[in-house]
Amino acid sequence: MQRSTAYAEALAPVAECMLEEARIEPGQRVLDVGSGGGDMALLAAQATGPLGRVLATDVSLAKMAGLAARIGALAEPLTIELLPSAAEDLALAPATFDVVLARNCVMYFHDLRRALLNVREALRPGGRLVASVYGPLENEPFHAVPIEAVRLRRALPEPPPEYVRAFRVAAADVQSALTRAGFAEVRTRVVQVQRTYPSLAAALDLLRASPSLGELLSSLPKDQLRAAWADIEGGFRRYQGPAGLRIPGEQVVIVGTA
Repeated sequence: MQRSTAYAEALAPVAECMLEEARIEPGQRVLDVGSGGGDMALLAAQATGPLGRVLATDVSLAKMAGLAARIGALAEPLTIELLPSAAEDLALAPATFDVVLARNCVMYFHDLRRALLNVREALRPGGRLVASVYGPLENEPFHAVPIEAVRLRRALPEPPPEYVRAFRVAAADVQSALTRAGFAEVRTRVVQVQRTYPSLAAALDLLRASPSLGELLSSLPKDQLRAAWADIEGGFRRYQGPAGLRIPGEQVVIVGTA
């Protein structure tokens, strides 16, 4: 599924908060972990300017194909390099980055401790890691409603699908892991977000095209799928109003100093 306008809307205040905490200056070196489509890498490159450097990493070049296309379409290419590597496997020169960004990716790390140790090694003394995760599931109805529709009918599958893995690491877990990895001044900021759709039907159409939700629903027998979708529709209907569907949410930005 292509990134929806509603998803971009939900991420915008998170990016704003992360950049405020990162305090990126012209000429600095920034590492963007779990870069994906590259929103944060592009914003960081604009902040560092032509004398700075941004290194965007993700588990494969395929994951960053959208970023590569966006860079290629720029009239004036930004100073962004792409490195295919999982965070757990990063082997960067010590103390070479001023800021590390990690938006909505730490919950997918296979070894959070190892990944954070690699990141801290790459940061100069006093450099900052700024990451984000989803808030508690009960504050994220966009995810909670479909997950509950499956839970009512069977135990969630193991290993958990991506739709569920997004909540396997909470902000408190990241805070503790950062402290154990040697970060100081670890703190959090809660960011209220929102996903807006023109109608309930439009939201459901986008959800039906979602590979991650499809993976979760595939655990249900076919004869239970219709009932699950009815529950999802009913759960989302409470957020419908005259201006369309507005689903609230919550994310948490975590900051640590090397």
